Amino acid sequence: MVGEARGWLCIVLALAVLGCPSTGPTASDDPVAGKKTGVTFWHAMGGPLGDALRTMVEEFEERSPDIDITLVSMGGYSSLSQKLMSAVQVDAPPNMAQMYESWTTQFHELNKLIPLDSFVTSPGGLTGEEFGDFYPGFLADNSWDGRLVTMPFNKSVPVFFYNVEMLRQAGYDEFPKTWPEFRVMVKDLTERDKGIIGTVGGVNEWQFGCMLRQLGGDFIDEENGKALFNSDAGIRAARFQYDLMAVDSSAVFGAGYDPQNDFLAGKIACIWGTSVSWAYMEDKMTFPVGIAAVPSWDRPDVISFGTNIGVFRTGSPGQAAACWEFIRWFTSTERQAEWAARTSYVPARRSSLQYPEYARMIEEISGLKDQLAQLEYMSFEPRSEQWSNGRKILTAALEKIMRGRMSAKEALDEAAALVEKELRR
Repeated sequence: MVGEARGWLCIVLALAVLGCPSTGPTASDDPVAGKKTGVTFWHAMGGPLGDALRTMVEEFEERSPDIDITLVSMGGYSSLSQKLMSAVQVDAPPNMAQMYESWTTQFHELNKLIPLDSFVTSPGGLTGEEFGDFYPGFLADNSWDGRLVTMPFNKSVPVFFYNVEMLRQAGYDEFPKTWPEFRVMVKDLTERDKGIIGTVGGVNEWQFGCMLRQLGGDFIDEENGKALFNSDAGIRAARFQYDLMAVDSSAVFGAGYDPQNDFLAGKIACIWGTSVSWAYMEDKMTFPVGIAAVPSWDRPDVISFGTNIGVFRTGSPGQAAACWEFIRWFTSTERQAEWAARTSYVPARRSSLQYPEYARMIEEISGLKDQLAQLEYMSFEPRSEQWSNGRKILTAALEKIMRGRMSAKEALDEAAALVEKELRR
């Protein structure tokens, strides 16, 4: 039902947006005609991801010599969040920025953002065919109150990375499609006397959330102020994660970058990760590595993460139009394929999968096609500020479960009561 509702939402949104009158500013609205338009872009991309962003901004500036983008790195998402919130309070945000959905909810409620659907239908916007090329889930995730407020920027989906040779030696020619099959496989792969563990366990709220949705559960009912993750589906998901470590001994408790390092050292057969992890591991791989879609329970579902890009009501109409010009260029078929190829983030548009350079990567990298197929049934976590705090409460509950301090039911019930207090704020 969640997927069907999202699909209908996107169909209605597409019709509404593409049929509404144009209200977006254009570059000609800039008060200083003929002068280069400068805009600021706050972001949190570092390392190879930051390098890719800078390269693409330079490419854009070469083709748009009348626009100058000043990239301002905030070092990380926590710093970006704090500085954006502070800047909004004094009415001095940048022209555009990366932002998570819970931040967007606050900015939108304060009327600090220019809804991007006002640009979509402007001259130089998007055709109906172009708009329909975006994955419906991304359009729904970027919409508030029936308006397309932001656009997808750096999006990822969860995957498993696996040691192809280890699986082959254990008799597995492909990665399991279901969680019960996965449990059997990681037990078969575990050889503790040789220092080899099947997979990584521990506190993984992302994996928990995917299982929760696959089992028909959900996180919260915001309308009625109720927590839902302590349902039978949630208890079953948490117990499965716990059993891999405590019952089967086929998972080792992992945190930070330790799982990646141990996987690359051949100590762990498969690890949970995000699609973008490939960009950080690729140069360190000394054995064939496969990518696998997340196994399923009753139905396929994976939760997509990553930020979107929004335009603040800052500066002149020409600056706002320049921001849209960059966003339209960045979210084009070709540029989304380039972004995905450079960073291992997923493209926001279906047609990017057929773009020659990226299509070759899909054929060459084992499992990349299966990873991208998840974009057709992805979902998203709740987008409210209350859930942003609630997620931390859920994480603490999972910690108690995985450490054996409380049963799954006790910890999730306790967390549900605390989350409901947040929802009543």
